[in-house]
Amino acid sequence: MSKQLALSIAASVLAMATFALFGGNARTGGVERDGPRWSAQTEVAPLPSLGQLLPALQ
Repeated sequence: MSKQLALSIAASVLAMATFALFGGNARTGGVERDGPRWSAQTEVAPLPSLGQLLPALQ
């Protein structure tokens, strides 16, 4: 077995054991409690009309 595969298996087993021990409560708070710590804003150009996209329909 390759070292990378063995390391991947060990990490997976450790993650599953942690989840089993803490019952899914290992991660408390975070985004659910405090909300996101960043925001994003974008600007979008308006869509062209159907007549501009398909002049044959005019």
